[in-house]
Amino acid sequence: MKKEMLLALRDYSFGLAQLQFSDLTNGIVAGCDISSIGTRLIIAPSIFKLGNFIYLMTEPHSIECKPTECTTVVKIRFSSSNVANDYIHYSGKIVLDSNINLAENEFEICRFKLKLGNNLRTKYTNFDDIQTEYDTVNLANATWSGIEESGIALPILRRFAKEALVCHLTDVWDISFCSQCMSQERVHKKVIMAYLLAKGVMVTDDMSNLDIYSNLALVLRQLHGKTRYTKTNDIKKPIIELG
Repeated sequence: MKKEMLLALRDYSFGLAQLQFSDLTNGIVAGCDISSIGTRLIIAPSIFKLGNFIYLMTEPHSIECKPTECTTVVKIRFSSSNVANDYIHYSGKIVLDSNINLAENEFEICRFKLKLGNNLRTKYTNFDDIQTEYDTVNLANATWSGIEESGIALPILRRFAKEALVCHLTDVWDISFCSQCMSQERVHKKVIMAYLLAKGVMVTDDMSNLDIYSNLALVLRQLHGKTRYTKTNDIKKPIIELG
């Protein structure tokens, strides 16, 4: 194949990706599965969106994590574009940062607190385990792309659905929401908020991803029959723990 044809095919592929994801917000679009070996994290090939540009990470990326026992955020940090020959070069770099705040050119992939002598975990025993403080990769604050507004990490939604579906669901809201979580690449945040509202959660427009995760955890406990709720003004609190 001639060089001109290869360049045209390259440009067509990127143009198609930009068109396909044009309605999505900035963040992780696809991939970004995380595994661990000891204190090393391996991030699978991924697609990211920043502004009008789609970034492809075509190879797994490995990064060694230090046991600081403080919150460490795994970020992808994008650099300014560089013009070279007949193309514009965009690049990103995965970094570890103690600063939990994000700059305009950064996305959070995950965070953790690692103790000296321990290994990092990416396999969870249950939904609540995602938020375990030490030695556990936490996805609750990850910057996932969404439709019209930022999304929730796909692994979190699928984990919720898997654990909920074993409860022999009969409520149409539960069945519909879990079906979307299991079958869709992304679930609109408005759908998530509508589901939480239907389950008795007092939702607000400024709820963070961590707030949404925490309320999904409460709903899951309710489905498993471990918690009953009451509403007090704008706060939804568990009032009975059954075990």
